Amino acid sequence: MTDLGGRVAVVTGGGRGIGAATCRRLSEAGAKVVVAEIDAESGQGVADEITDGVFIETDVACEDSVREMVSRVVEELGGIDILVNNAAVFVMRGIDASDEEWRRSLEVNVLGAARVARAVVPLMQAAGRGAIVNLGSISSFLAQPEFVTYNASKAAIVSMTRCLALDMAPHGIRVNAVCPGTVWTPVVERMARDEGLDRQAAETHPDFGGAHMLCRLAEPREIANAVCFLASDEASFITAECLMVDGGYAAK
Repeated sequence: MTDLGGRVAVVTGGGRGIGAATCRRLSEAGAKVVVAEIDAESGQGVADEITDGVFIETDVACEDSVREMVSRVVEELGGIDILVNNAAVFVMRGIDASDEEWRRSLEVNVLGAARVARAVVPLMQAAGRGAIVNLGSISSFLAQPEFVTYNASKAAIVSMTRCLALDMAPHGIRVNAVCPGTVWTPVVERMARDEGLDRQAAETHPDFGGAHMLCRLAEPREIANAVCFLASDEASFITAECLMVDGGYAAK
């Protein structure tokens, strides 16, 4: 059993989907978890559900909001040992995407992750240790139709992860990414319903679960398990890694 007892973990976008599952998994492993979420209702709900959960309303697109969140964590919990950069928006457009759509995608998915890491890294450097796990995607590596905005943002996460891992290694800080396939989250559920598919039909549909070698959708918990592993001492010699948790999707 992974032991994160005594660790403080911040999970951005922790109110739903993979983020919520990650909060639950890290809490089960013994960490004190900060649910850093822009939506107060969902964020507080997850914090109330887990042991010693703390909700802090956080907009990763706002520098002041990020700084306030980190300051509160330090004041209330003493520091940050684990950062999970999960917050994201799903702007899925082709080259016809507007400047505003590009800005939104990059502001949250790329700059948001960089902003939070920038605020947290000095604390980890002072402690001489830490683990950062960024959420990438199979879309970081694949060409997919009409996904230019989203895939570009997730490709940036992979490059950021590797470069930050190099810079942070001398300080004892590991930086990795988890790159999921298609996961049954509220966003994917909405996309499936837009195509007239329920969960059962989506499991084997070629645009959803059927695209994976395992021919099914992932559960958020399965992604959270990988995040928890990379955040733990069990992964103590793993850094700059982009772990594909995709049911064989990218290898097909």
